[in-house]
Amino acid sequence: MIVTLLGPEREFYTRVRLPLSVMLCIMTTYNRTKQRWRVGMRRKVGIGATAWIVGGAGLFIGAVASWLVSQGNPGNMGLCVACFLRDITGFFAGVATGQAATAYIRPEIIGIIIGAVAAAVLTREFRPRGGSATILRFVLGFIFMVSALIFLGCTVRAWLRLAGGDLNAIWGILGIVAGVIVGIVILKQGYSLGRSKKVSGILGWALPALAIVLLVFAGLAAFDSRPTFTTQTTQGAFATGDSPPVVFLKEDGAIATVLRPDGAIITAEGSVVAATGEVLASAESVSNARPQPGGRRAPLAIALIAGLLIGVVAQRTRFCSIGGIRDAILVRRYDLLFGVAGLLIGAAVVNMVLGQFRLGFENQPVAHMDILGNFVAMMVASVAAMMLGGCPFRQIIVGAEGDFDGFAAVVGMLTGAGFAHWALLASSAKGLAPLAWPAIGVMVVILAAIAFVSRRNGAISRG
Repeated sequence: MIVTLLGPEREFYTRVRLPLSVMLCIMTTYNRTKQRWRVGMRRKVGIGATAWIVGGAGLFIGAVASWLVSQGNPGNMGLCVACFLRDITGFFAGVATGQAATAYIRPEIIGIIIGAVAAAVLTREFRPRGGSATILRFVLGFIFMVSALIFLGCTVRAWLRLAGGDLNAIWGILGIVAGVIVGIVILKQGYSLGRSKKVSGILGWALPALAIVLLVFAGLAAFDSRPTFTTQTTQGAFATGDSPPVVFLKEDGAIATVLRPDGAIITAEGSVVAATGEVLASAESVSNARPQPGGRRAPLAIALIAGLLIGVVAQRTRFCSIGGIRDAILVRRYDLLFGVAGLLIGAAVVNMVLGQFRLGFENQPVAHMDILGNFVAMMVASVAAMMLGGCPFRQIIVGAEGDFDGFAAVVGMLTGAGFAHWALLASSAKGLAPLAWPAIGVMVVILAAIAFVSRRNGAISRG
């Protein structure tokens, strides 16, 4: 029987064919190399006693993340390491990088670091260490961030987006799995960044010290005393899709105050015009305006406490958003995978209870519908995370435990965020960034080069 695809069906098939073909090719390559590699340790198969603990941790983190959306955080972005670090970069460098819409010190990041370091110190797991290809870890963190901003989310937010009903996240999650498989193939070729060594205690406290500095600036901003060189997105601000965008505040669902451009006024019809009479944004454009991500935020105290709790839970359970997929494929161990499942279930349940679940592809918060872009961007991000030894969330936790290499990865992500916005590589709800594909090509070449020069006799996984 011959089936003819017409109209939307043919368009959908055309859009999904390439990502699925790439996924199939990667899995075929992995299966062929699997038989030629022998793991240099005893394989443990199945589910351990810690699986339920990690699963509970995932449930908790997912539930809290969705609850933070109800408290003011952007939709499907109750927790996103990439987005939150990007906003922090915007606070300090927003003028230079063009991040007026994404500039705010996210208290959740501060809380996660402080919570994790407190748990590590109390359990005597705080150990200053580093020296494991620190510069390369900075580069890998940089690449992860740029790729994540092309997708619009980290490996944690991909699952949270799906839990909120955003079906575009499916392509990103397939990209995560593909990236993990590619990362496993790289590990099997002997890739290793070397073992970390004991370092000065000062270096071990680098990330906790950064958290304290951020807390001070967050406090200053909360009392309208932030330094003039910083930028902060106005809470509750909306922006139109015009160029340049019109930024305004709403009151009772209608435009009330124009923040930018200066001197613009609101007409009776609801459009925005300049003092010269030039129309800057039509009434339709104003009605279709979207919230600025940096302007959506939970109260500082609530976000900080939520971060503290998440940091403690993540440190004690070794939660990692890609480690579960890696272990399930590589060593048939599923404990960490329970954490990812818990994250998805916990977030989805809370979203449904709070009325935040909206199933579909279109008009999802801070998301675009480019199937191939979503897939490839997250595949590249996941390869970088695999080469780091864990997802960005995990890098923050190990950095809080005294790992200077984890700190270097976090600094790389902060730098990558600023660069992505400055170089117009960050995507938006309108679609994929114009220069996304050239950037992805360059990052693939760099990852291949790092994988090649870092081949050794054995592989070390730090997830």
